[in-house]
Amino acid sequence: MPAPTPGVTPQPAAYLRYYPHNCSVMDRNVEALRSFAARLGVPAPALYLDYGFSCTGPRPGLGRLVRAAMNGSHRLLLVPGWWVFSVDDTQADLTVRMLTTLGGLRIVRLPPRKLVPPHTVDPLV
Repeated sequence: MPAPTPGVTPQPAAYLRYYPHNCSVMDRNVEALRSFAARLGVPAPALYLDYGFSCTGPRPGLGRLVRAAMNGSHRLLLVPGWWVFSVDDTQADLTVRMLTTLGGLRIVRLPPRKLVPPHTVDPLV
């Protein structure tokens, strides 16, 4: 990702990681992140994806995101939740702190989905 132009707001970023590989869930979350960006009034995010990578091993998408953030390409990061960084809460929190401190990112999680109880009747049906 090239360095940002002075005076121009950098493109937001989005990060997703799934292990094991799960295309349908990944695709739904990519769409949710793009929709969330639109609701926030920001451009579609640059996507950094780690398909099928465990949180305990190398994650090339996260590495690219860190490098891009450190060179100023992004100031806003959208994620569905801290779990994309690690299933271990302590490790996830460390990654969030690293990204906000070293990369200067503001990280925003998707708002929780409104759950409809299964016994509820949809009035539009």
